[in-house]
Amino acid sequence: MEERDPFVEKLHEKERAEEDVYFAKRDRELIARLRKVESENQRRHIRELAYMRCPDCGARLKRETRYGVTIEECPGGHGLWLTESEMHTLTKRERSSWIGRYLYPPRI
Repeated sequence: MEERDPFVEKLHEKERAEEDVYFAKRDRELIARLRKVESENQRRHIRELAYMRCPDCGARLKRETRYGVTIEECPGGHGLWLTESEMHTLTKRERSSWIGRYLYPPRI
């Protein structure tokens, strides 16, 4: 039987250890990428489920046009949703209403 050189054995052990480190690092990176994709898919799915839904009852919001402004309204009467620009459009026309007075208080 041949005797093995301890130096050669140490080199082989070092190579195997470096391979193990390389593949462990690669596996961690692949798992991190998979988690990121899965997380993005979950966020997208939740966004699709919640889009145009009433936060109180979950019903689909109806779009309606009132006074020339399109608003989203809960069919169960839980509220109205409008953008800031739509709100300012309404309040400029209705300066004497409560919302106009709220957004544009009289100067003292």
